Amino acid sequence: MNQPHLPEVLDLSGELFHTDQYATYREILEQRPVTKVRFYDGSFVWLVNRYEDVRAALSDDRLSNDPTKQSDIDLSAATGIPADLVEYFQRNMFRSDEPDHGRLRKLVSREFTMRRINALRPRIQEIAEDLVEKFAATGGGDLVAALARPLPLTVMCELLGVPEEDRTDFQIWSSHVVESDPTFAERNAVSYRSLFECIRSLIHRRRDEPGDDLLSALVALRDSGDGDRLSEDELISTAFLLLVAGIETTVNVLGTGSFLLLSHADQLARLRADDGLSGSAVEEILRYMAPIEMTTRHTLEPVEIGGASIDAQSTVLINLAAANRDPARFPDPQSFRVDRNDGSHLTFGHGIHYCLGAALARAEAEVFFDVLLKRFPTLELAVPTEELTWRHVFMRGPLELPVSWR
Repeated sequence: MNQPHLPEVLDLSGELFHTDQYATYREILEQRPVTKVRFYDGSFVWLVNRYEDVRAALSDDRLSNDPTKQSDIDLSAATGIPADLVEYFQRNMFRSDEPDHGRLRKLVSREFTMRRINALRPRIQEIAEDLVEKFAATGGGDLVAALARPLPLTVMCELLGVPEEDRTDFQIWSSHVVESDPTFAERNAVSYRSLFECIRSLIHRRRDEPGDDLLSALVALRDSGDGDRLSEDELISTAFLLLVAGIETTVNVLGTGSFLLLSHADQLARLRADDGLSGSAVEEILRYMAPIEMTTRHTLEPVEIGGASIDAQSTVLINLAAANRDPARFPDPQSFRVDRNDGSHLTFGHGIHYCLGAALARAEAEVFFDVLLKRFPTLELAVPTEELTWRHVFMRGPLELPVSWR
């Protein structure tokens, strides 16, 4: 089938990337798999889309994750972080290259272990069941606000030892700082500062009164005199990364997954009939609508990607969402199938920066959908799908998801 020609200039803030962007990605994959696009600030950046190109770019050490290596970048302007706090929020493994990345990941991995995550699973089940029962008593409403947001918020805050009285604020601030729309820059700067102050205060409390939580373990690692350890800046930045990434990404997975199941009746019926498909269904949700659509890299030297020559000091957007629907890798990629049983999507990245929290996100999603579907056998969307509003471009998920049941 012939696709219409794309406009000469692709604009990330334009309608093509905000209204049915998957149709746009399909056209880009066919017509311009590596192309320049206009960024929000008016500059032009490279957009990489094909699965093989994206996978290669994610593991190419000539493409840096560290924005400080771009000589002409204003990190405060580019990220929305107040200038005096940039260093605190950029000193984590996500924003680092080797050897710093490997050192930080190794240190955090000592405490953020599969044993700790597996031990959380019964608690995730308990939290999900409690939230679902409270939601059942309301007769219907917004699934995102009632379930998809509070589950990962509670799990991550308990994992890190965030007191209950601080959790509502963390929820608000974390949702603000992942917002890419420059319209909200001033509000987001306030939220960055509030997060910084709260995390720093929490670290001080855990230093004085350690508990059996991940943050206490990281503080102890920071304060130990044994070998390599986290700096204070790295500790703050790592806590920020775990909190925000651990909450917002999973909110999107749960909200988007609920939407996909409720808008694909045949697939919902298949999953209800065979709970052995739960793992495959979660992988298909992650593939079909990635919770983070794009990630950023910066070229340290001239590179060639997909036949395009890209200069040093260039910004490259890696389109995970487009790669996950590349027909060269996934048969019938535009179809949502809970029995696809293919975990080769790139939603959690690839290479050394593969998401450390992927196992936790998967565990939360599997438990959530199992509890949700068993408790609500007649669950359905309460509004037409075209009335839903979505996060877009970088973070992908429904802002609200009104549901009802009979």
